[in-house]
Amino acid sequence: MALFLQRLLIKKSIFTTLYPLFRQKYDKPMETASTPSNQPLLSRQSFFHVLGAAFTTLLFSGNTSGCSGNEAAPDPQSDVMTLNLTDKVNQGLMQKGGYVLTNNIVVAHTNADQYVAVSGRCTHDNTALVFRAAENQFYCPLDLSRYNLSGRVISGPATVPLKVYNVSSPSAGVLQITPQ
Repeated sequence: MALFLQRLLIKKSIFTTLYPLFRQKYDKPMETASTPSNQPLLSRQSFFHVLGAAFTTLLFSGNTSGCSGNEAAPDPQSDVMTLNLTDKVNQGLMQKGGYVLTNNIVVAHTNADQYVAVSGRCTHDNTALVFRAAENQFYCPLDLSRYNLSGRVISGPATVPLKVYNVSSPSAGVLQITPQ
């Protein structure tokens, strides 16, 4: 509702700014069929048609993100992915409960030396997932779908489980993520 009111306010401010400018030029009857050089090519009626179409597009452009249905999330890369825990971008994995989202894969630090990796997008609306350490669940902030550590759906609207990846640590401070 707030977004709608904000867009409505923007429309009103644009309209009140532009309308007097066009009214000066278009309220006079046209003398000839050809357009003199001092008059714009766009008629008043055409202007409002274009303006209405633009505002309608603006109004509805942000409301289509959750229309994808229950499709599986896009398959992230199928090769081996290596994460160095000492890199600044991966430091969230150094402590229990931390997680990172990289290459559409969420890697979460669940226990002392245990890590879990699943596809990082909600299977209902393709929104980036977050890890909630207190519940040991992956969570979609848009549609509120929840997944367990095995990628299974706990609550929907999502119905398709997440893809789960193998996580191994070949050396200290390094994680390897591979498809199952």
